[in-house]
Amino acid sequence: MAWLFFKVLWVGVSFLGCLFPLVNFHFSGETGGQKPNFVIILADDMGWGDLGANWAETKDTANLDKMAAEGMRHSASWDRQFHISALGFVDFHAAASTCSPSRASLLTGRLGLRNGVTHNFAVTSVGGLPLNETTLAEVLQQAGYVTGMIGKWHLGHHGSYHPNFRGFDFYFGIPYSHDMGCTDTPGYNLPPCPACPQGDRPSRSWKQILSRLWFPRRSHKGGCYTKVALPLYENLDIVEQPVNLSSLAHMYAEKATQFIQRASTSGTPFLLYVGLAHMHVPLTRTWRSADPQSHHPYAADLREMDSLVGRIKDTVDHTAKENTFIWFTGDNGPWAQKCELAGSLGPFAGSWQVHQGGSPAKQTTWEGGHRVPAVAYWPGSIPFNVTSTALLSVLDIFPTVVALAGATLPRGRRFDGLDASEVLFGRSQTGHRVLFHPNSGAAGAYGALQTVRLGQYKAFYITGGAAACDGSVGPAQSHEPPLVFNLEDDVAEAVPLDTGSAEYWSVLPMVREALAGVLRDIADDNTSRADYAQDPSAAPCCDPHHVACRCQASSQTDLPTSRNVRQ
Repeated sequence: MAWLFFKVLWVGVSFLGCLFPLVNFHFSGETGGQKPNFVIILADDMGWGDLGANWAETKDTANLDKMAAEGMRHSASWDRQFHISALGFVDFHAAASTCSPSRASLLTGRLGLRNGVTHNFAVTSVGGLPLNETTLAEVLQQAGYVTGMIGKWHLGHHGSYHPNFRGFDFYFGIPYSHDMGCTDTPGYNLPPCPACPQGDRPSRSWKQILSRLWFPRRSHKGGCYTKVALPLYENLDIVEQPVNLSSLAHMYAEKATQFIQRASTSGTPFLLYVGLAHMHVPLTRTWRSADPQSHHPYAADLREMDSLVGRIKDTVDHTAKENTFIWFTGDNGPWAQKCELAGSLGPFAGSWQVHQGGSPAKQTTWEGGHRVPAVAYWPGSIPFNVTSTALLSVLDIFPTVVALAGATLPRGRRFDGLDASEVLFGRSQTGHRVLFHPNSGAAGAYGALQTVRLGQYKAFYITGGAAACDGSVGPAQSHEPPLVFNLEDDVAEAVPLDTGSAEYWSVLPMVREALAGVLRDIADDNTSRADYAQDPSAAPCCDPHHVACRCQASSQTDLPTSRNVRQ
C-alpha cells in the first residue's frame, strides 16, 4: 500500500499549493505511432426523447442531430411501430439509473456490485470510487495518453478520491451535482432554492458551522443545500465558490477547447471526459430569444447543452477530426419529480408502473430510468449515418476505448461491458445478449440485480416508482415469478406476459439462468466496497471565515498534462 501513502502525501502537498502551480502543458516522451483520441461526453438526467434524432417532437438539438446523421445511433428494431424517424430507436442503456453508480460503471466497466458504488456520494462523503478500482483514465495514462476531465465528477472529492488522483492529469469542474450547494445564480428548480446567504463572516466557528450543515435526503418536496456554496475546482484548487452557473457552460466549453487544441498540437493522444451539468436542475437563466417557444426553461437549457457539444465537436473537426472518436450519451433518465423541468421519456412510458403510482424514470429500472441517448462520431472510421440494432450499455465504453487505444484491461477482475468496436465499425450487429439493471433508489436494495434484460424480453423481480411530479411514489412490489415484458411489442412496458402462456415459460428459465450466473460470477470476482461514511469536514470550503465559504480566486494553473505531474 506504499502507492496509497504517496498519493495521500501528494494530495497534502498539492493542497498547500506547492505542486500544481508548477505544472504546465508540456509533454515528455515520444508518442510512438498514432493512437486515436477519445472525447466522452456524458449528459446528466437527459431523457431519451430529448434528442431530436430519436424523437421528432424535439427540435432543440441541432448539433447533436447533425452529429448523429454523420455518425451512428444505437437503434432497436421497433422503429416500424413508430413513424417518427427513419433512424430508429436507441437501444443504449445507462449502467444504473442514478448519478454516482452510472459514472463509476462508465469509468470501470463494472456494475456497482463489483466496483462498490451502489448509490450517490454526498457533499460530506469521505470516500468515493474505491481506490483499488482502476479507472479508464488510469489505463490510458499507462498507454501514453494525456487525460482531462471537465464537469461533474461525483465519485468522491476528499483526499485521494479527487479526479487528479484517479487518472486525470487535468480537472476543471464541480465535484458533484450542481444542485448540491447554494449559488448566487440559483436558476430554475422545483421547489425554487434560495441564493447563498450574504455577509462577511459566519456567526459561529467553522467547526460549529460544519456540525450544523444541512444536506437533506431527496424527498418529493425536494431539498435545497443552503449552508455551503457550490465549489468550482481547477485541479486541486477551489477557484470559485459559489459557482456562477450562468457562465458555467461557457467555461466548460473554453476549457474543453483549450485541452483539445493543446493536446492536438503536442501530438500526444488524449482522453477528454466531459460530465455536463445539463440537463440536471437547476437549469440556467442565460438564454434570451425573440421566439416565444424558447422561453421554456428546459428547451432553452437543451439548446445551451447542444451548443456546448457543438463547440466541442467543431474543435475536434478543426484539429483532429480523422483521429478522434466522440461518444455522447447520458448517465440516466430524466428526473420526473421536477415536472416541466424534466426531460422526455419518448415512447418509454413505463405504463404499468404509472398505473401503480410514481414515476418510471430516474432511479427506477423501467426503460425511462436507464435508456439513454447515444451518438458515436468518428469520421472515416464509423460508417456514415448508420443505425445499429445492437443492445449496448455505458458499461461498454471502458472495454471499447481500451481496445481502440491498444491498451490492456486491468487484470484480476471481471468486467460487465464488452468491446463494441465491431458494432461501431458496422461489421457486426451483436451486442449484449443479457443486461442487468441495478436497483437505483426506487425499490429494493441499492445495486441489487433484480431486473434482467434478455434479448427482446425484460423481467422484473421487483418494481417501484420514484417520486413523480405530483409527489406520489409507487410502492415497492416483489414479483416471484417475475413480471416479463416483450419490449419488441410493448416498449411502453404496459402489459406483462401472461404467466400461463407458452411464451412466458419459454423465457423464464433463461432469465433465471442468466441472473444466477451473474450472481455467481460476482461472488467469485475481486469486488470492492465503497466507503459511504460522512464527515462535515469533508465538505469543500475555500474560506471558512466567510459565510457559505465564499471566495473567488483567479485561475493560475495551466492545463497540467505533463508526464512530469505523475512523477
